[in-house]
Amino acid sequence: MLNVLTNKLSLTLFNNDTFKAYFAPFSTKPIAVLMGEMFAATVVKMKTENNDIYSLTLAISGKVNEQHFSFQPGQYIELQVKKNGSYIKRPFTISSSLAQLQQDKTITLTIKKQFSGRVTPWLSSAIKQGEMLGVSPAKGDFVLNRLSKMAVNKEVIFIAGGSGITPFHSLLLSHVANNPTINFTLLYFARANQHALNGSLVALELEHNNFTLKLLQRERDGHCSAAHINAVTSDLQHSEVYICGPNSMMDSTRELLLDMGLPEGALHLEQFGLASFRNVDLNVVRNVSFAITNKEVVVDEDNQKTLLILAEDNVVPAKYGCRMGICQECKCKKVSGVVYNSQTKTYSDTGEEDIQACISVPVTDVVINL
Repeated sequence: MLNVLTNKLSLTLFNNDTFKAYFAPFSTKPIAVLMGEMFAATVVKMKTENNDIYSLTLAISGKVNEQHFSFQPGQYIELQVKKNGSYIKRPFTISSSLAQLQQDKTITLTIKKQFSGRVTPWLSSAIKQGEMLGVSPAKGDFVLNRLSKMAVNKEVIFIAGGSGITPFHSLLLSHVANNPTINFTLLYFARANQHALNGSLVALELEHNNFTLKLLQRERDGHCSAAHINAVTSDLQHSEVYICGPNSMMDSTRELLLDMGLPEGALHLEQFGLASFRNVDLNVVRNVSFAITNKEVVVDEDNQKTLLILAEDNVVPAKYGCRMGICQECKCKKVSGVVYNSQTKTYSDTGEEDIQACISVPVTDVVINL
């Protein structure tokens, strides 16, 4: 009885099931320090999906609803861990359904090992069941927010490459059953025998007539082509298409779909990694001035390094988190000059503004407050 009362008090005061969950971040154990809006989350399960990908299931402490922790299928969270005495945040997409959170207060993150990264190769073996980590509120807008307005028999086409399957897994598990008048199709490109989460996707197709699954092998089927699109829809102009995968795949597929007549407003992209700078016009030597540290850097004509990398190469202190334009940790003030944003694929104005150093490459002479 006492435990029940104390747990209710903890839930009311701290949005955590127990006092232990609330005070754990301040202990000396090697777990994440939960600060600000972070939620406590306990490691429940680790599962290997294939050689490169694993899934991590976390139990969320406290209430799970729209006023506390919740998410829209397709969104991501920032996971905070402690490694070698340093606290690190990385963004990971939620691959589980909304129903899973509502039923047992857990979410699953499906993670690809970035073998040159600091976190993903280490994480799968470093954390153990029962450890407590930090989870941010859900973020991102790669969601289906117009389902109620879609016409009967509207077609929604998902195109995934490799680990880009993660948001689609959550979207499909959450929406297919609840929207029987909408036809969902998934084109999933991956190496042979490397289709992650395919067991539940196959089961979903068998259970629902409004979902079509195409598991495509890169070695056999190549890249996404007009033939692949025409095989699954005869009405592309009235479809909604979502793409997530490697940058080169997204760039080529986007161009293909627009050339085939898909309206640009019906195309939705999820940046999965640092976008390429292949379209940026760099043909002059540029000077980058780091105003706070009083350093000047000369950038050659063919140098496409981001401002963050230029800062690191020249021992200029700069904050960063995900290094791919998601977490906003690298935001800083550009005093003057033009930069190219690889996410929006646009050039900045010449005046003062906030930019993200990890996705911005200088196009002209630039002064930045670092």
